[in-house]
Amino acid sequence: MTMTPITPDLKLHTHQEDNGIHISSLIITHNGNNYHLYAGTKDTIYIFSQSIALYVLTINREHGKIGLAAYMSPEPFPLNTFYLHSTKEITALLGSDWEEQTPLHITEALINYLI
Repeated sequence: MTMTPITPDLKLHTHQEDNGIHISSLIITHNGNNYHLYAGTKDTIYIFSQSIALYVLTINREHGKIGLAAYMSPEPFPLNTFYLHSTKEITALLGSDWEEQTPLHITEALINYLI
């Protein structure tokens, strides 16, 4: 089955606290469903759709981290996640050319590691 890149609506929810503004959630809306994302300020987010599944790939090149989360419609939270926490881990799994690989290729390579 084909995996398709999508660009759903993205909403950042914040609230004021005594020591500043707190980010409470990052939500995407797709086909009338809301999904809670886990991403940092330096992350680049790629979202793919395949049947009733959404795959969210987050890449943080500055900190050498990659995460993949799988969502099943209409569940708002990921059912499975997989993280690589260092450039060493990323290179060991994806190869030294990982930064030249497409987000779709990286997603397809990591899907088998989802728990």
